[in-house]
Amino acid sequence: MFNVLRMSLKIDINYAINSFIYTLKKAPIFKDLFVDDSLYKSHKAKSIIRVLAIILSSFRIIFYKCIYISILYIISHYLNSKNTVNTFIHIYVLLTILGMFVNNKLLSPSTKKYFSIVLFNMDAKKFFKSDLFIEIIPSFIVNFITISILINVKIALLLSLFAFLSRIIGEAFNIWYYKKYKYLVISNLVLYWTLLFIVLGLCCLPFINIYFTYKYLLLLVLLFIPLMLISYYYINKVNDYKLIYKKLNTLNTVIDSDSRKGYDRQNIVEVKNKDKYINNKKIKGKKGYDLFNTIFFERHKEILLRSAKNFSLIIFVVIIGSIFFIKGNEKIAKGINYAILNRLSWAVIIMYFINRGSILTQAMFYNCDHSMLTFNFYREPKVILNLFKKRLITIIKVNLMPAIVMSIGVVVLLYLSGGSTNIINYITIPIFILSLSVFFSVHYLVIYYLLQPYNKYMKIKSLTYTLVLSLTYIFSYSLTKLVMSSLIFSIIGVLSTIAYVLLSLLVVYRFAPITFKIR
Repeated sequence: MFNVLRMSLKIDINYAINSFIYTLKKAPIFKDLFVDDSLYKSHKAKSIIRVLAIILSSFRIIFYKCIYISILYIISHYLNSKNTVNTFIHIYVLLTILGMFVNNKLLSPSTKKYFSIVLFNMDAKKFFKSDLFIEIIPSFIVNFITISILINVKIALLLSLFAFLSRIIGEAFNIWYYKKYKYLVISNLVLYWTLLFIVLGLCCLPFINIYFTYKYLLLLVLLFIPLMLISYYYINKVNDYKLIYKKLNTLNTVIDSDSRKGYDRQNIVEVKNKDKYINNKKIKGKKGYDLFNTIFFERHKEILLRSAKNFSLIIFVVIIGSIFFIKGNEKIAKGINYAILNRLSWAVIIMYFINRGSILTQAMFYNCDHSMLTFNFYREPKVILNLFKKRLITIIKVNLMPAIVMSIGVVVLLYLSGGSTNIINYITIPIFILSLSVFFSVHYLVIYYLLQPYNKYMKIKSLTYTLVLSLTYIFSYSLTKLVMSSLIFSIIGVLSTIAYVLLSLLVVYRFAPITFKIR
């Protein structure tokens, strides 16, 4: 393994040297000085550059780690100045757990892996283990020294050990996830953003004096030790690293990161073979566009329902946790009650992130529309409107699953946190949340039909589409600042949704035959 480590470092350094020389020769100041390949042949020059590369690489690792830990310490002091140490432990542990799932470096494509595994045919398993070693050992040392300076040696040792254990567990999880789903965790934007928002939300708990302490950190470390051993055993047990690396590190994906993202999107929305066989009972008695849409939905149930169920579960857990806090803290109960009755606008941004419209439109294009759009009849106004309505009903049904859980949960939280003097709030608030789900379902489908942004490689080529999505987010976020009676806000929201649905049907019928095409 150490021989593989030495060779991979040698490849990495030589690639860095040659890249530096190439960049130097292209620079306006030096391009006239180095007109031939003499600099590539100079062992003395390469030796100097090699030393500089090693120093700069080491400095970069130390610098970024120190900055990261220092920023966390400053944030911890800001959140809870009376107990900065426990707050720092709390935030560091949560972000480390988040990194287990989304900070995957060993499987992410790179030129180093392409050269080492694909071109030079190095042992992929040994390469993976040596790459893991060179990642976690320097990180452990820098973490320990930096935290020791800021806090103390005992906590520094435990936190550094926890990060060490988490990294091995996280890499094993990412390998398992890729082997099961054929794409990386970070490529699943739904999972990525869900984890990110949950962890960032939990990081704010020290603000209300809830945090991990040294005792809980010690328990976590003891729990992660056997998990790390199991994970390392799994890493050793996997025998197809070469195949994994070759799939992830093709020449196109290494050179063109945008292409790699496109391939990842295709993997996410691709129909699996087991879903291509549909029960005849599901399509019995159906015909025309109803049959067409039913077949599409049945083949995409895994894509649609999996994320909807996951969001429903997350919302349920958050509501249960909120109920627990309400029962134990009157101040939190009053805050939640006030938020529901006067700041219901926060529900807009939540439904914005929960809605599955974006993933579904990608699936529609990749598995259906990119082929069907080559036929003229598929772009006729009546065909477009009929299929639009069928698809809209399907999307609404899927998105209503987490919306129903959320609407019931909000009513329960309203009642337990002190209730409302106006009983109508118990009716209008859940209806408003359900209407938000309908609104975003319509919105994503409308902009897909009017702006069809994808080319055949699943890359977004419409600047207008990107701008509309950005404006949608900005609008949703800006509403979170609004303070208004929930009763009035709910009525406005429901009426706006009804108007938007009716207008969208008219606009799609009028303009989609012109705009709904392959780019």
